Amino acid sequence: MRKDISIITEIAIFVGVALVFDVIAGLFSPFKYGGSISPAMLPIFIIAYRRGIKPGLLAGFIFGVLQAILAEALGYGVFAFIVDEGWWKFILMFMLDYIVPFTALGIAAIFPKPLEKKTSFILGISLASFLRYISHGISGVLVWDYYAGLAGLNPWFYSFIAYNLPYMISSYALCLLVGLILYDRKIWSYNL
Repeated sequence: MRKDISIITEIAIFVGVALVFDVIAGLFSPFKYGGSISPAMLPIFIIAYRRGIKPGLLAGFIFGVLQAILAEALGYGVFAFIVDEGWWKFILMFMLDYIVPFTALGIAAIFPKPLEKKTSFILGISLASFLRYISHGISGVLVWDYYAGLAGLNPWFYSFIAYNLPYMISSYALCLLVGLILYDRKIWSYNL
């Protein structure tokens, strides 16, 4: 029971830290339709590496739900646009922009002993970030194709290359760099 409370507490703390990172990064983001260069994935990776896949998936899921609520609260108009487009686009957007990509961050712990093997550590962050990128890219093609039309670009190119790739590769690199610095200092394995 005490272990469960400890895990729940860590999830709450690190999801809160991830949200703060994301809100701060969002204030300075040049991506006006969502997304930012942010270390927000890193706290979710910490949970996954410290506690395993299931707590990592749960932390990512909670982060995704809170991201969706926060996006609307900050006035991004995401839900208003999608509701006008139809309920099926709303469901696709909610799943592909929030639930699937952030829950997938918990997959980082799939490789054996990520806190002991640097290769597992790097592969976990790489795979989870890639899965998040794929989900956002598919959402861009299926839901946000309107913006590709405004830019005069093919929806696949616009979504995967022009829009999502710059912030996702930058966020991935930032999380990997900071994560490796923390990894080398053994901060990840401290008992919190």
